[in-house]
Amino acid sequence: MKKLVLAILMLSFMACKEENDDKVKEVDKSGSVETKVHISHLNDSLDVMKTENIFWVKNKDVKRVTRLDTIPALGFSTEQGENSSGQDTTLKVKKNYQLFITVN
Repeated sequence: MKKLVLAILMLSFMACKEENDDKVKEVDKSGSVETKVHISHLNDSLDVMKTENIFWVKNKDVKRVTRLDTIPALGFSTEQGENSSGQDTTLKVKKNYQLFITVN
């Protein structure tokens, strides 16, 4: 079962590449596991990763498993930008995690 969930999760992320030319628009609900992963910033030192698995059998949502994990924040980076007056300024931006899925 773990391998199935990981395989579907990996396929979901592969579908989200920058071009989005093969992005999944609808989940096959006849028999699948839909996995959603979202990371949000909690504060300057912590982020929260939410993982949700939805189990579909015969077009019915038979089970949902949601997991919240507190993870260390990656800190800040600086980027150049313009303020509302059009002046160049340095912005302090929170770093985001990159997601990589390995399927065994």
